[in-house]
Amino acid sequence: MIRSRDNIPNLLSLSRIALSLSIFLVAHKSMLLFWIIVACGITDALDGFLARRMHCESNIGARLDSLGDLVFFSALVFYVVRYRMDVIQQYMLGVYAIFFIKTISLVICTIKNHTTYSLHTFGNKLTGVLVVVAICLIILTGEGTFTAVLVVVGILSALEELLIMSLQEHPDINTRSIFQMRERKS
Repeated sequence: MIRSRDNIPNLLSLSRIALSLSIFLVAHKSMLLFWIIVACGITDALDGFLARRMHCESNIGARLDSLGDLVFFSALVFYVVRYRMDVIQQYMLGVYAIFFIKTISLVICTIKNHTTYSLHTFGNKLTGVLVVVAICLIILTGEGTFTAVLVVVGILSALEELLIMSLQEHPDINTRSIFQMRERKS
């Protein structure tokens, strides 16, 4: 029996998708944009946490969370490229390196597991938080100096995920780090 409270995590993921799409409607309204990005970040942190706490984890919930992450972080990238490229231009080589490494990880995952997913490592979670913080700082200050920290952490996190995807036969989506790898049960 599904209780209505069991839908809360999924509703948070769906709200992140809707809010992410609204980023471009408010791109020139700095404070509104800032709060939308903060709200998206909060829903990103809460959906999985609440699903685990409320014992209502599901395949659809995991997929909605991943879709929400993809839409949110894609919207952030498109926003920065479209409106704030001048601020991050000097960090683009590192950003390209992250996308290249992540793409290789996804290709390896798809070939080995016949499905595509990203891992919920501490490094990936930290990178997600730093993306939100870096973009919020860019919006508030007009400077991208924090972006260097983000790029370094992002590269290390992407390399960790690549190693896990390469070394494990069937990596568990909830593997927290290279030091805590475990085989996923089929």
